[in-house]
Amino acid sequence: MDAVTNSTDIFFFYTQWTFSLVTIYFGLGSSLSIYGCIQYRKGVAGGKVYSIDEERNDAPTLEKNSSLPGVSKVLSSNEETDDREAAGYLGYAFQIIFQVCAGAVVLTDCVYWLLIYPLFTPNVYKLRFLVVGMHSVNAATLLGDVILNSLRFPFFRFAYFVLYTCTFVAFQWLVHMCVSKWWPYPFLDISSKYAPLLYLMVGVIHLPCYGFFALVIAMKYWLARLFKWLSKKLSGETK
Repeated sequence: MDAVTNSTDIFFFYTQWTFSLVTIYFGLGSSLSIYGCIQYRKGVAGGKVYSIDEERNDAPTLEKNSSLPGVSKVLSSNEETDDREAAGYLGYAFQIIFQVCAGAVVLTDCVYWLLIYPLFTPNVYKLRFLVVGMHSVNAATLLGDVILNSLRFPFFRFAYFVLYTCTFVAFQWLVHMCVSKWWPYPFLDISSKYAPLLYLMVGVIHLPCYGFFALVIAMKYWLARLFKWLSKKLSGETK
């Protein structure tokens, strides 16, 4: 809707990139869930045996027939090898998009609420309901999804998050090389004498932004183990 009212200029902002990526993430997740349900129904109708692979600490491989949680596969049929491989590749893409979204959403909200809102609003930017929603609902929705899913969050994929931001910055530089245009964020202006320091600060912020979701996921699994241990202990005492 924002693209219709404000034309494609909105994609000049990092926020719109992230919002679009989050939309792709949930769309792909829904598609994989539907695919898993269809495959499961086919297996039940044909009397085949299915299993749901659980996420492990090591990277999934096609040889192990690994997939996203909730995506069921036929293990006893050689006729569906292509389907398993396709789901495996989509699984990798789904995880990478999730990990990039996690860091990018936190980065977007932190930069907006801690830097842009107090310093540049309303002098440069207008505070609208849609803008506020995009800088709050994204994080809340993704945080709820993190609590419910069991996707891995290896720290080495922090590199994809950095690459995503570098792609946006390179896009901005390329545009400004070809066209005389305003900068979407004042701290990206390379003509400023503080540009190196500002770029360095934004780069350093990537680490805690990605680490926040890593901490949330680690805490989720720790609490799950704690509740499991307490449950076993309480059940043992009752016996």
